[in-house]
Amino acid sequence: MTYARARLYLGISGVGFWVIVSVLALIAGLPNLLFPTLDADPNETAGRLLLLIGLYNLFSLPFDLLGGYVLPRRFNRPAPENIVSYLIGWLRAALVQAVILLGAGMLFIAAGKQSGNRLLVAFLALVVMLIQVAAQGWIARLAGSFTPVSADLSAVGKALKHWGLALPDSITVGRSRDAGFVGGLAGLPGLETLIVPAAWVQSLTPEQVAAQIARRIGAIQTGGRERGLYLAILWNLIGFYIAISLAGTEAVISARGLFTSALIFNLWSFLGLLILPSLSRPGVYDADRFAHKAGAPVPTLVEVIETLDKQQDDEPSRTRWIETIFHPIPAVENRVDRLHDRHDQHERHRNWGGWHGARMALYLSWGCLGMLGRAVHCNSGRPELWVLFPGD
Repeated sequence: MTYARARLYLGISGVGFWVIVSVLALIAGLPNLLFPTLDADPNETAGRLLLLIGLYNLFSLPFDLLGGYVLPRRFNRPAPENIVSYLIGWLRAALVQAVILLGAGMLFIAAGKQSGNRLLVAFLALVVMLIQVAAQGWIARLAGSFTPVSADLSAVGKALKHWGLALPDSITVGRSRDAGFVGGLAGLPGLETLIVPAAWVQSLTPEQVAAQIARRIGAIQTGGRERGLYLAILWNLIGFYIAISLAGTEAVISARGLFTSALIFNLWSFLGLLILPSLSRPGVYDADRFAHKAGAPVPTLVEVIETLDKQQDDEPSRTRWIETIFHPIPAVENRVDRLHDRHDQHERHRNWGGWHGARMALYLSWGCLGMLGRAVHCNSGRPELWVLFPGD
């Protein structure tokens, strides 16, 4: 079994666990069994939410240990030095997520008790997700995703200039402990910060780094990044409103009702895992196409695509059904085929994909009290990638 396939099975197991738990908990009426009375005051509400967050982390820990510590060692991949080092990094990221979950939950219940209006609570969920987008880079740093470092990007800038492009005004080079860290674009549309892994600057040629930056410039200029954000936010917002509506009158006035809503929202997030990848993959192809048309040579793009895949799960090819269901990032084989397609048979599909929409939906699901964002195969047990997911 390959490392990539082992991680896929782990992700299926983790996601499946939370889906089954959600279904059984709803059938058994677990929220009522756990909290037979309504919250008497904000302190009791906070205590109950903290209990739920604690249980969430307790049941997630075995999957996290497998994904972040056991499997990398089993397959001779980069791994933490020891279990203590791993748990320290895990705890840091888990605490950051816990603060967001607790803050969102308290906000929803406070607003619900004051107004009893589900639309207002849904609007507040939208506000929380927008804050997550705006502060993604800062949240990633708090969670230990990366540490900013200084780096000379002058050679990279020259390569971009040769292609008629320029380094973004806001750019951060970050060092991460996880070899799969690829940085990304963080911030609201028009205010993005480009985060570039320090490992790229150290191990790739300036032209290869420039090719990757050109792709991300393309994600902005083609609208792929913006569409990905809208897709993620809209998907979560619809699901959250459905969840608090189905959960009944207590959904927004008590920890018990909010717990019921979170269980329902987990099922919606699971549906998103099946649907959103197919809406995200075209955004990757659009970014590849943009970089090539800007001037990045195909051999350079192919080299960097293959290199970065090896640093992540090292799975250059997949069966069609596995990619369709589980992977918002196309396989290396498919991306290379598109780059070599001189007739551009897929031109009709350009400029509609939501770049990273599927994975942004998982990160933003924190603001809707979702539990699947850490369970998927690409970041299970890898706290450095919980906020800035691995990608293209």
